[in-house]
Amino acid sequence: MSYRSYNKIKSNSRYRADEIFYQIGKGFWLPFCLIGNWFAHGGYERYGELTACDVRRICGFPCPGCGGTRAYYYLFLGEFAKSFYFNPIVIYGVLAYFHFMILYFYRKHISGTIQKKEIHIQYYMYVAIAVILTQWVVKLIYFLHII
Repeated sequence: MSYRSYNKIKSNSRYRADEIFYQIGKGFWLPFCLIGNWFAHGGYERYGELTACDVRRICGFPCPGCGGTRAYYYLFLGEFAKSFYFNPIVIYGVLAYFHFMILYFYRKHISGTIQKKEIHIQYYMYVAIAVILTQWVVKLIYFLHII
């Protein structure tokens, strides 16, 4: 990392989380799309059984991540409703990623307000945790036939 890019990430003797996440996000998008495209067009059929949930296999109960692989698969097939049905965190993750990247880009390059106030990454995580727990509770209720 060069001295100039180091100074952009470090502000007032501390690291800015939003700048770090923005830099990671720029490098994350292409591999995510390439792997997703490969997985949706042949990888799932070949390796899908390797991604089966061990928690569900051992305990019988769905875990908070159950359905994530199928949701990822259907996301790249363009079937967003099925992706949301299997695990909404995948759709939320993509939408949160786009929201953050566009917001950061706008603040840094268009409005110039990024230096005044940091984007709080933890709010994205709080919503993600709420989405994960909500879908897990719904799956447990459905599994236990409480409703």
